[in-house]
Amino acid sequence: MQASPKHSGGASRLNIGAEELETFLTIAELGSFSKAAERLFLAQPSISNRVQRLERAVSARLFERTTRAVVLTPAGERLRLRVEPIINDLHAVLDEFRTEGESRKRVVAVAATPMLAAMLLPQVIQRFTKANPAIRIELHDDVTPQLASDIRSQRIDFAVMARGAAFGGISFEPVAASKFMVVGPHGHPALARGAITAKELSRYPFMALAGYHKKLEALTAALDGGEFTLSAVGNVSKVSTLLGFVSAGLGLTVLPSIVLSVGGIIDDTRFDIAHLSDVSLMREYGIASLTGQEWSPAAKAFAAALRADFQAKSSLEDVAAD
Repeated sequence: MQASPKHSGGASRLNIGAEELETFLTIAELGSFSKAAERLFLAQPSISNRVQRLERAVSARLFERTTRAVVLTPAGERLRLRVEPIINDLHAVLDEFRTEGESRKRVVAVAATPMLAAMLLPQVIQRFTKANPAIRIELHDDVTPQLASDIRSQRIDFAVMARGAAFGGISFEPVAASKFMVVGPHGHPALARGAITAKELSRYPFMALAGYHKKLEALTAALDGGEFTLSAVGNVSKVSTLLGFVSAGLGLTVLPSIVLSVGGIIDDTRFDIAHLSDVSLMREYGIASLTGQEWSPAAKAFAAALRADFQAKSSLEDVAAD
């Protein structure tokens, strides 16, 4: 016949909890009901009630009172030897989970479109982690539709992105707006004055970054449908590739000035930049997150750092425009 497993229907019920066992061990350590009450922040009657429940559960007397202290009975000593490792292990498990939970609270998962992830966020992350070494930033880069999926699944705390199509259940907090500038190879005659019109731009090959089709539509609309047209000779998905083509003289392009302001990205020995004098193309950037989501203190702190960085770059743009 197969033996019944432990804790089957015939086993003793566990009608006591960890609090009775912890109280028992504290009294055994301190040799005093009153001192145990002080350590556990309980009234002494509560301590006595817990001991009585434990003694009823094990059907044995656990303590003897002497003139000087409270000491364990032989049954109490046996129980102490059995339950002390269990309670210690339970504390260790709880501490482990608590530590992991606190560690997760100090990790901020942020996503951004590839251009922002490569060009803007690394500098912000570097400054933030230097000032907040206990917080770790995890940066993910992906296309905008995937960012929405990551937000909904709570794989990330929030995303940094340009305003685009509205996504259900996702809130967008605008942080900064950036003007588009015309970028061309160094020495390009059309950019020598530092300003260029849409009609002048239409005379040259044009390179466009994928996703900027609405900006192309705005430029085309500014040409009034006359003899001048603007057609892109190439569309690429990465800014680095786009700038490589432009540097090689394959065409002009437009990029947000907030990106161009990042040191080292635009080398003035390879590129020239000019304002669009008759068309105002803007791109709004912000923070997208799950509507109603409660952020951790670490996520709130990093979001504040992002706002400050974007707004500082926007202020520099305004100064440059003046």
